[in-house]
Amino acid sequence: MARPINIFYLGKGGVGKSTSAALNSLFLSKKGFNVLLVSLDPAHNQSDIFEKKLSDKPKPLAPNLEAIEIDQEHWIKRYLKDVQQQIRRTYSYLTSFNLEKYFKVIKHSPGLEEYALILAFKEIISKFSKNDVLVFDMAPTALSLKFFNLPTLSLVWITHLLALRKEIIKKREL
Repeated sequence: MARPINIFYLGKGGVGKSTSAALNSLFLSKKGFNVLLVSLDPAHNQSDIFEKKLSDKPKPLAPNLEAIEIDQEHWIKRYLKDVQQQIRRTYSYLTSFNLEKYFKVIKHSPGLEEYALILAFKEIISKFSKNDVLVFDMAPTALSLKFFNLPTLSLVWITHLLALRKEIIKKREL
């Protein structure tokens, strides 16, 4: 089965990313492609362009064209809930520690917004795999680069943390 074509509109703020994404989505839908237009930009300009209230549920805009706007706060809350459940399961033996105070710190973790968008992106890719084209209206360049860089940055962090863990275990064995 062929995967959908993913098209990303990136650029500085105010250069016409949202307008271009909307126009290309309409063009492709008129050519017979089944298109989903996805706004990952917190500004959510697609609602203004199409003069329709969009949400995380696909809304038809034209034949062969639907659109959604990702609610970043929803995805942040969902991610934090999952992390809290994992921590509670993994560290259930630490009930004497007040884990709740650590959860408050997690809410301010660097990369949290980007990770929430990656979770949303992952679900969109999976849920809408039967579409011909997914058009992503991205946030301005600086925010989009953080989104695209987070998987690589996470792998670097994990690699270094695993090396640190091995070093600690080796020193404990001495």
